[in-house]
Amino acid sequence: MHFIEPLIQQIPISDVIEALLYTAGSILSTILIALSISAYRKSGMKKLQYAILAFSLFCAFLIYENLELIFRIDNPYTDIILPSMGLAILVFFFLAVIKKSVIDNKLFYNQ
Repeated sequence: MHFIEPLIQQIPISDVIEALLYTAGSILSTILIALSISAYRKSGMKKLQYAILAFSLFCAFLIYENLELIFRIDNPYTDIILPSMGLAILVFFFLAVIKKSVIDNKLFYNQ
């Protein structure tokens, strides 16, 4: 334990908190992916596929951000890829919310 303490003291507390938040978000999004897959298998709702894609992209986004923070990765492509991932996440969540599934349409029109 004595060799870790000097390393921790050299890292700014804001970077430690940021890394912990990215890690917590990655774990939460992984749990949400598993729950969405489970719900999709049980219900078969096509809307959940968009949610699964959005959660997966969000998980990849957070993991990459955490790796970028830890290893100080500076790649010019990340300036294009990360905002594109954010836009894709929003589009998939939008589709998950507004897209009507076949089951919903049948239930709505049969009443």
